[in-house]
Amino acid sequence: MPRAEEQKAAESNRAPRAGLRLMIIIVVAMALLAIYANVQKSRRNEIEKVRIIPIATPPPASPTPAD
Repeated sequence: MPRAEEQKAAESNRAPRAGLRLMIIIVVAMALLAIYANVQKSRRNEIEKVRIIPIATPPPASPTPAD
């Protein structure tokens, strides 16, 4: 009977299967997110274009003499 007790103790020390599946899902999701972020970072120059157009400043108003 000690063999059955050892097997029962070994089973109680294992992590639950649902917990392991959840951890695997989280790790896969984080890996996919990292891959997506790196792809977007490499495509940034194609996606973002910045054009700076200076605004025309009106000429300064000349002071009018006070009469």
